[in-house]
Amino acid sequence: MMTRKYPLLTKEEQEELRRMRKEAGIAIPKIAEYMHTYPSKISELERGEKGVDPDFVERLKKRYRLIIQYKNS
Repeated sequence: MMTRKYPLLTKEEQEELRRMRKEAGIAIPKIAEYMHTYPSKISELERGEKGVDPDFVERLKKRYRLIIQYKNS
């Protein structure tokens, strides 16, 4: 079985995800539930401890933007 190695997020990307999550006003366990993943995965992303599929990061950002947009409407 072949495993993929994804790059770690840069400090700027980590901070952007954390900022977006806080702006959305959502806790890690809840966004993990929405994204069908474990809270530890979100936490590890924000701390830069594990690499991640870039598509997952884009879906996560899209989810945050939708929550922020809804919250501000």
